[in-house]
Amino acid sequence: MNRASLLLAALLLLAACSTHRHVASKHANGRPEVVLFLKGKGEAAEKVMEKVYYPNGQLDYVGHFLHGKEHGEWNYFYEDGTRKYTEHWADGLEEGVQIEYAPDGQVYMEKYYEKGRLVRTVDKAKGQ
Repeated sequence: MNRASLLLAALLLLAACSTHRHVASKHANGRPEVVLFLKGKGEAAEKVMEKVYYPNGQLDYVGHFLHGKEHGEWNYFYEDGTRKYTEHWADGLEEGVQIEYAPDGQVYMEKYYEKGRLVRTVDKAKGQ
């Protein structure tokens, strides 16, 4: 295969794997509320990421999907942009630690999940 053919094949593969952004809904002020990132085209398009925004444009949360299910790290924020909590997903089930933050940024709660089941909670505010 010559260099031009390799380059063309790589570009076609890259185009097939690329994601595109879709504004699914907007706030009354015209700013995006829900933005989806899709891989593929038409009815076959698969959601790979979702971002939701407050009316002021600040990010509310962002999360990833794998085969249509929540997967990987999801991050949530207060309206001022301070982290609210972080959770982890595996194939649509909560997995690992979810960390909750107070508005001042301090960790106040840790929740531990195994295959979607809450197995332990650590209340940092109480020192447990």
